[in-house]
This record gives sequence, structure tokens and C-alpha cells, in this order.
Amino acid sequence: MLCTKTPLFIALLALTACATHASPEDAHMADNLCMQGKVLLMAGKKTEARDIYSSATKRDAGNARAWNGLGAADDLLGKREDALEAYQHAIDLMPNDMTAKNNLAHLYMEMGQPDKAVELLQPYADDRTAPATLRQNLAAATKVVQAGSTDVYAELGSYPTDGMAQGHIREAKSLLGNKAKDLDFTIVPEVKTGGGVPTFTAKITGRNPQDICDDLTAQAFPCIPHGKQ
Repeated sequence: MLCTKTPLFIALLALTACATHASPEDAHMADNLCMQGKVLLMAGKKTEARDIYSSATKRDAGNARAWNGLGAADDLLGKREDALEAYQHAIDLMPNDMTAKNNLAHLYMEMGQPDKAVELLQPYADDRTAPATLRQNLAAATKVVQAGSTDVYAELGSYPTDGMAQGHIREAKSLLGNKAKDLDFTIVPEVKTGGGVPTFTAKITGRNPQDICDDLTAQAFPCIPHGKQ
């Protein structure tokens, strides 16, 4: 039996409960508990919400919405391993639903595993019904994977939009002049908090980061060196 779905951002928890072996009374109670958990989570009462969602899974172990809500609460409480398990349980119950997969992908990015996020979300890259947050998470994870990671770079700062980061890179290139030709400029989306909204960090590699920053800070342009080359 298929369940209806309405993609929403992590805290809204849009998974619909599937038919299970729970009694009608327990299934109904689990649904009511999920609604309570949603209200508590949106009010910032993470611990209380977790307790409610946990009770819902005990009432009806086949309620995907309850498991997804439990994962969201655990995620926001910093209980990442528990969140992974809960999200996966929700996915096992509803393999074709995007909500728990999107939440799990966001968690993978928080844990520094963007490759897993890409693998999870890539099948929905061309799905027009995919929520905006899923497409945003996929784009952010893909950029991180493509850019690769390095401990040696000069940081130009983190910005709320890709456009702002691009603007600062253009300004840095202008200030560096001919020295910019042998450098690599990248923008790495980094998801640091729940909700899946990335910040965009502008980085420069290709030369000793301290030397790069010395050239830029001498011209009153902010730059932070990371590592030594």
C-alpha cells in the first residue's frame, strides 16, 4: 500500500503513516502523538518532542512519520547515530518517500560525508516533484564532492549566498593581479545547522596560504590562512 506525501523541510515532518500490524487504536494514537511531536519540535522543545515521537514508534512501529520525527529530534539534539538509525527505519518503511531521505542526506553533510548525500539524493535530480530543500542539498553536496577537501587553503570568508562568495572571489582576483593566475578559487557550500541551508565559503589554494593572505590583508582584504604548504 502506498502512502501520500507532501515534501517539507526537516522539522515539518511530512511523512504519512503506512498501514501496519498495530491495532487501529494504537495506530490512531501514534498519529496523534506525531502531531504533538511536530508542534513541540517547531516550538524548539526538542527533548519533549523526542519523547513523544519515541512513544509513537512504540505504539506503532510501522509509522514512518514517527520514525522520521524521532530522527529529526535526535538530529537536532546532536544524537547523530540515533538519528541515522531512525531515518533509515523511516526509509525502510517508505523507500520511495523523499522526506526522510532528504533529512538523512542533510545529516550526512553535517557529518562530513557529502558523497553519501549525493548517492542518496541523485536519483531525484530530475524529479520535478522533489522539494526545493532536496535540490538545494543535492547541489551543495555535489559541489563539496567536486571541489574536494583540503586542509591547506586561504579562506576569504563564508557568505549566505553563492553570488556573494563569487563577488568576493572576483575582488580578490583583482587585488592579486597576475598572482591570481596560478591559484585555484573554489566555493564550498557548508551545512552547519539543521534545516539544510548552506553557507558558501570562498577558498584559495595553489600557494602557501599565509603568502596569499599576506598579499590580500596588505590591501585591507580579509583572509584567513589554514594549514601550511
